[in-house]
Amino acid sequence: MAKLNMAEVWADIKTYRRAYLLTAVASFGGMLFGWDTGLIGGVLTMDAFQHSFNLDKNSPHFANLQGNIVSVQLFNVTGICLSFFVNYGIALDIKSPTDSTKWRVPFALQILPGAFLLVGMLFMNESPRWLVEKNRLTDAAKALAHVRGKSIEDPEVVEELDEIIADFNGHEKMPMIAQLKSACSSKKMLYRSSFVVILMFWQQWTGTNSINYYAPQIFKQIGLAGSTSGLFATGVYGIVKIVVTAIGLMAFTEQLGRKWSLLIGSMGQAFAMYYIGINQAVHPPTGELDGNAIFAIMCVYLFVVFYSFGWGPIPFVLASECSPNHVRSLLMAASLMTQWLFNFVIAKITPLMLDNITYGTFLLFGSLCIVMGIWAVFCVPETKGVRLESIGELFEGSIIKGCIQDTIPSKSRARQLRHHHATEAADGDGDASSMKSGHGKARRVERIEEV
Repeated sequence: MAKLNMAEVWADIKTYRRAYLLTAVASFGGMLFGWDTGLIGGVLTMDAFQHSFNLDKNSPHFANLQGNIVSVQLFNVTGICLSFFVNYGIALDIKSPTDSTKWRVPFALQILPGAFLLVGMLFMNESPRWLVEKNRLTDAAKALAHVRGKSIEDPEVVEELDEIIADFNGHEKMPMIAQLKSACSSKKMLYRSSFVVILMFWQQWTGTNSINYYAPQIFKQIGLAGSTSGLFATGVYGIVKIVVTAIGLMAFTEQLGRKWSLLIGSMGQAFAMYYIGINQAVHPPTGELDGNAIFAIMCVYLFVVFYSFGWGPIPFVLASECSPNHVRSLLMAASLMTQWLFNFVIAKITPLMLDNITYGTFLLFGSLCIVMGIWAVFCVPETKGVRLESIGELFEGSIIKGCIQDTIPSKSRARQLRHHHATEAADGDGDASSMKSGHGKARRVERIEEV
């Protein structure tokens, strides 16, 4: 029987090989796009990132870059929203259920952003940190000078390059096996390594992609009849995501901090999922929109409100911040692999759950949101405003005790480290006069090595 089934599967692949090839190409492109925009979109707006690359908010080059930095994640969700309305427009214009144009046009439109991305990559420099990791110091200096718009000999470029070199501390050109051993070399490193993977695991189990992929079916199950109505409601879902992402990037992430963004996000998501599930259990959909069904639809939008400033961007931010430089490539690969693995799992099990346990689907996701909120209290450190080189200090001592302390903003360890950084900066101003002779630079590198 197993041989027969495998033969049938192989015959199916041969018969529809073009469809399988198109699906593979589209999936691989989506993976690359998600890796790039998901990883970097939220990180660029963080204080820790900006400080590490000397992006002083009062400096001219920061003012020139600020709009571009904030817009990365915003353009990401804008593209998602436009894709929702493309599907809605096609469904509205082409009535025939058998017309292949319905799926050919959306597939073809995906070529355009991919083509722009391909052309843009030809003019993109390698990361200075990656070049330092590969011990290509001359190329790293050139790349850093290009980003800063200054010469290689500029004191700021030289100082920043020295900081990056000191941060790697002899870990250049580490092969993957060596990175794996280093990631498990101590309890602290093992926790930091597993931490970034668990973040991505929880992000997928919020249920966000069950809504992204099956929003029309979910809206129909709630009580919104008609395929075009469901697609339009999905488009509105995308608009809400744009607005909230814009507000979240400008205000919430840095004002609330990483930890409280996750806590508030998980509680809000849980409320939305629980209401949708309980409403379906108590008031099964009849095809007519009553007050309960309308509020359930609003809860779908409420879910994305809390997701867009919490478990949407923050796991990417924390994963990037908490990964040590010398094992960053390994940990980011592991975290993104986890994200796409459970993205695939959610995509496969959601239609089965909607058919078999119906309202239980939303109750499950709501319960998991509460669990991940509790996990955030006990296991997630606050990293707001902490230099990348100092993040490791947040994983010293008792993890649970430190993370509980971080729940109170006035007593958080991040606040203490920010105060320490401010004191260091004041001392650094006194060293400015000796920078040309190299003493200030040596003192700065000394401090980083001590951390």
